[in-house]
Amino acid sequence: MFWFAKKERLLVRKIRGFAVSRGRNVTIGRGCFISNVVFSDGVTIEDYVRIIGNPSIYLGKDVYINCFSMISGEIRIEDNVLISQYVNIWGSAHRFIEKNKLVWDQYGKHGVTDQGYDIAPVVIKRGSWIGPQVVIFRGVTIGEGAIIGANSTVTKDIPDFAVAYGSPAHVVKYRR
Repeated sequence: MFWFAKKERLLVRKIRGFAVSRGRNVTIGRGCFISNVVFSDGVTIEDYVRIIGNPSIYLGKDVYINCFSMISGEIRIEDNVLISQYVNIWGSAHRFIEKNKLVWDQYGKHGVTDQGYDIAPVVIKRGSWIGPQVVIFRGVTIGEGAIIGANSTVTKDIPDFAVAYGSPAHVVKYRR
């Protein structure tokens, strides 16, 4: 069995969750990087998740985030949201202003030169389910109870109780 396949004891995950969040009943898996996050009770974050608030991320009550997901920018995830593995949620993007320069020249060998970020909040409303390997871009709102299918790229708002998938994601039916 691989070393990363062994399940960590729940007690260790709860202690880590309390140390990071100061919230009740928060569990955080191993190898996570978490910065500028506001936690509610009952949040579960599985192994190797990166959550970087720029400026902050809000996680509602009973949110579940599966392994290897990346969440960055200004994000609001409401109560009872399920996020599958390998999901990327981007609430910001680098700004490359100088159009006469190659991107590499603006990017540089040692990191991004500070030309700022384009920030637009992402909101995932109550009771939504985000499938595996979904990418959600800045400025998008996922409606209440919506489902986003696997491998989708979400570039526009998804209405309440919609089922959407594809690249770019489009509504295929409604749950009601």
